[in-house]
Amino acid sequence: MIHTAAVILAAGLSRRMGNTDKLKLYIDGIPMYQHVIALVCESRLFSAVVVVTNQPDIAAFAHRHGARPVENPNAAQGQGSSVAVGAYALPENTDFCAFLTADQPFLTKKILQTLVKTAQETGAIVVPRVQGIPKSPCIFPKRFFGQCKALSGEKGGKGIYQQHLDEVVWMDFSDSKAWQDIDTERDYNAMISGFLPEKHDAAHGIP
Repeated sequence: MIHTAAVILAAGLSRRMGNTDKLKLYIDGIPMYQHVIALVCESRLFSAVVVVTNQPDIAAFAHRHGARPVENPNAAQGQGSSVAVGAYALPENTDFCAFLTADQPFLTKKILQTLVKTAQETGAIVVPRVQGIPKSPCIFPKRFFGQCKALSGEKGGKGIYQQHLDEVVWMDFSDSKAWQDIDTERDYNAMISGFLPEKHDAAHGIP
């Protein structure tokens, strides 16, 4: 049996959002982080799910859904430190790991299935692209876990696969909406104006 785990990165500081924690913003009636955690845990695609977060409410939600929450005391250093923490938390029998960010609320089970299947069939690093631009989640085989554990600073898995391009399988997708992430107030306001119903409580948005 091939064991593919998932690490969900939810320890970012949302620096480009000012004083707003973007993971707590509402998308379709629930906080953003809940979309990705619930999708991954309920997909039954992963043998283990790790959620890297320093927030008790996110950790509690992850635990209720069967994921293992772990803290990152070095979250201020950047995403690389969270990738490392997640890699260290993987079970020993993990063969592949998908690294996801918690700010992609429109990812689908079909996309995850496609990425996982490709990784298991090829044994390669799998990186999705939209219009030629690399996206998350990426999937790494076990032989790269040591490099994942050594990461720090802002650069995450991209810094690894850029050094091993001959071992990357690129997967091109056309549905750009599924890959939207949220980094700024402008991103969020544009997203909710085109996605949420008009009855959405404006108090959940950013004025």
